[in-house]
Amino acid sequence: MSDELRSAEFYLEIDPGTTFSGYTKGDTWNGWACPYFEKDVAEQIAKHHSEIHRYDDEEGYWAEYDAERDVFAFHDTQYEEPREFGAVEIDDKNLYPVGAYCWTWAEK
Repeated sequence: MSDELRSAEFYLEIDPGTTFSGYTKGDTWNGWACPYFEKDVAEQIAKHHSEIHRYDDEEGYWAEYDAERDVFAFHDTQYEEPREFGAVEIDDKNLYPVGAYCWTWAEK
């Protein structure tokens, strides 16, 4: 892991055809990338997350942005509480570690 933030493209292992621009310090979780995203990209990820599961008739999955708390919440009926990813400041950037340390992200 490095302290330096660098830009990169990321995709979810379940959907390698869709990439998202983000940042990394090179840290990993179980071999998977742990990216950070700007808010507009995090919004795209939230929308995409809901779309992926809608196609599989999995209505128990959805994502939303909570402006009051500045977090993206990803709901899954298997869990009582949503997974939340709040903003962190890195190199004077407000970034969201959506799925970091729990999703199977890969760096392109």
